[in-house]
Amino acid sequence: MQQAQIQITSRQSFLQSLVFASSIENILAKYAKDINGSDELSLLFDLPIDIKSQEVSAHIEFTPVATGLNPNNMIKKVGKKIIFDANYILLFDKILQDANVLNKELFLALLEDSLDNDYEERIPGSEIGLYNKRFAQGRIENFQKFSLLLDRYVLLTKDENIYKIPWKEILSFNSQEIDFNYISPKLLYYMLPFSDNETVAKLTTQKNDILKGWSDLHLPQEIVKELKKYHISFFVPIVEVQLSGSAIKGVTQIVYDIKKKKVVDIAFKQ
Repeated sequence: MQQAQIQITSRQSFLQSLVFASSIENILAKYAKDINGSDELSLLFDLPIDIKSQEVSAHIEFTPVATGLNPNNMIKKVGKKIIFDANYILLFDKILQDANVLNKELFLALLEDSLDNDYEERIPGSEIGLYNKRFAQGRIENFQKFSLLLDRYVLLTKDENIYKIPWKEILSFNSQEIDFNYISPKLLYYMLPFSDNETVAKLTTQKNDILKGWSDLHLPQEIVKELKKYHISFFVPIVEVQLSGSAIKGVTQIVYDIKKKKVVDIAFKQ
């Protein structure tokens, strides 16, 4: 009986979350026209909303989504041909090397074999789809799917150094672009050649103003040229809406594209 009650409560919370999600989608769709620049987007992130009544209370926070590297950008289309972007391969190689991952080639092969549509192995064991029939080839939609690559690598090599990389800090799956105003400091450290923590901090956690363009970085042109390889922008209107409160009994995470006026993803966590 207790288990049944938990399931009913969970279902009710989920349904309540969907109601709130629908309301927020309507609100954001209505006011999306007013969020047309980095300043307005910054204000949205600074304004949590509390909804209270006699029966219901909910807390709503907006957070940036375009903070990290999207591994799906490793593939790009040139004319009618699909190729792998060497810039992203080199960046992943640098990230792996920084953590002393012993077999970088194997993990890169795992990533490339997962993103392509065929079942030809670059390295023996690197095509997960041949060993896990539930693994869908192609786009990596979330961190849960990406973590299967990490686990496969450790299974084949017994090298757990790959788990030391702060993947959740440096990856993002719901935006092709990275908003430099909210870029992960750790990711920027990997991206900037010959960077140090002080330089990274001045551009991220210690910056004083919202950045509007490349000139606001005050960086040498050769470094700017390097950064431009990675789908960086200064206004990416995709946000995560986090709902919590007495009526929800959990946290609902909604990814909303302000420009397209639609929900991109939704998840409910107890």
